Formats: sequence, structure tokens, C-alpha cells
Amino acid sequence: MQSANLNDFEKAIPNRPCDKTRDFLPHALISLGLVSIFFATVPELDLKISRVFWDAASGFGKGRDPVLITFRDINRDLPWIVIGIAAALLIANSFTTRMKGLAPPHKLLFVITFFAVGPGLGVEVIKRFVGRARPRALEEFGGSAMFTPPWDISDQCIRNCSFISGEAASAFALLTLIVFVKPKYAKIYIGAVGVLAAAFSFNRVVFGAHFLSDVIIGWNVMWILALLLWRFFSRGATHVDAFLSRG
Repeated sequence: MQSANLNDFEKAIPNRPCDKTRDFLPHALISLGLVSIFFATVPELDLKISRVFWDAASGFGKGRDPVLITFRDINRDLPWIVIGIAAALLIANSFTTRMKGLAPPHKLLFVITFFAVGPGLGVEVIKRFVGRARPRALEEFGGSAMFTPPWDISDQCIRNCSFISGEAASAFALLTLIVFVKPKYAKIYIGAVGVLAAAFSFNRVVFGAHFLSDVIIGWNVMWILALLLWRFFSRGATHVDAFLSRG
């Protein structure tokens, strides 16, 4: 009887967020494990793919292509645009309740937090901890550093290292905006933005700035972090919205 009353009470709560992260978190963890094992088993794949975009005469020549440079710069600017808009909407929520339906505060705070903790702090911590040199710094491509597989702790890089890719992480972060998309348009959004995010990410491989594993493993790490953060913010949505919204 007590359980039935509790269920009735929960159903009566308006706009109660539905937490689906528990459905996807095991898949994300398994995916990270599988891709990590794969690249650890065949580490030479990273070198083979990077070698496609390198030659002895010009190095990673595509890295000087004006079109690809502009494409890279767009990916670098987008996070600041998204954060700026989200912050502005968050402030607007404190002055009018009309914004709450369009952009609930807990969703805005989730996006801002993810960009800061994921592509920002999280990526930097992993880079410093692993210390993997970028492709263009390797002996195989005219540099002096030694190649190391992903997740191998090394001293081949001190700062601004290769693993994981920050640009790939920030490109993935665009997918977190799906929390504002109606369910019937979710697949369209994932497909369209996913293709764009993949192009932003693999552009860095063409530049010789990252290995393929830096990108793919980076995406999986961000996927797990996004699910964990969304679980936290969705469960506390009512309290966060009440605290940050007027009235």
C-alpha cells in the first residue's frame, strides 16, 4: 500500500524529469572499455592512419589549408558561443518565468557544467596524467618524441598533449544540447550534429594534432561524463529550477 501511494505521489509531480541515463550508462562504459582494448591491442593503427596525411616533404601539409583551419577555428569558437548563450538564458530565467518552459535552468546549468568539467578540466587532467605526444612530434613524422599507445603513462609530453583530444571533446559537447530538443526530433538532431561533430573531431587527425584513438576514446569518456552529470541535474531539476528561477 505504501509503495502504491508513493507511485501515485510521484506521478502527480508536474514536469518530473525522466531519468534515462541508467539505460545508457552501461553501454557507454562497455563502449569505452572495448575501444580502449582495441587500440591497446593494435596501437600501430594510430600510426598507419596518421601516416595517410603525412609526407616527408611537407609533413602534415593539410594543417596549413585555409579552409580546414577555418573549420578548426569554428569548432574552437562554438563552445564559447554556447556557454555565453546558456549563461544569458540562465540570467534571464531569474527575471522572468517565461523562459523556464523554453530553457529550464537545470538544463542550462547542465550544459555549462559539462563544457567546463568535460572539454575543460577533465581533458586537461587526462592530458597531463597520460603525457602522450602528438603525432607531429613523433620520430616517425620528423619529430623527436616516442610513440605511446593510449592510456599508457609516459613522459613524452609535458603540456598541451595529445590524449585525449580537447577539440573532439568540445565537438561532442554539442550533442548535449539534445536536452532542449523534443523527443520526436532527437534522432534528427543526433544524426545532423553527430556528423558535424565527427568532422570537427577528425579534422584534428588530418592536422597531425591527434591520433584516431585520441578522438574516439575522448568521445567515449565525454559520453560517460555527460550521462553522469545529466543524472545529477535531472534528478535535482525541481530544486535547481526553483532556486534559479524567479518565484
